[in-house]
Amino acid sequence: MNCETLSNKEILEKMLPYFTDNFGNPNSPHGAGRKAMAAVDNARDTLADLLNAKPNEIYFTSGGTEADNWAIF
Repeated sequence: MNCETLSNKEILEKMLPYFTDNFGNPNSPHGAGRKAMAAVDNARDTLADLLNAKPNEIYFTSGGTEADNWAIF
């Protein structure tokens, strides 16, 4: 998938299910958590492919401060 070909509306439409229905904790072992983890893994794989990186080089944080602190430590 090439993100340059997706409009903001299309991206929002792909994200909406994770804001409304599929918002399980990806670290939980229940079904909703496994579904969320699959979505995170898919996003990581997609970004790694787009950035010509390895999936294990992609990290998600909740915001800039967390990312800054994580990078420092």
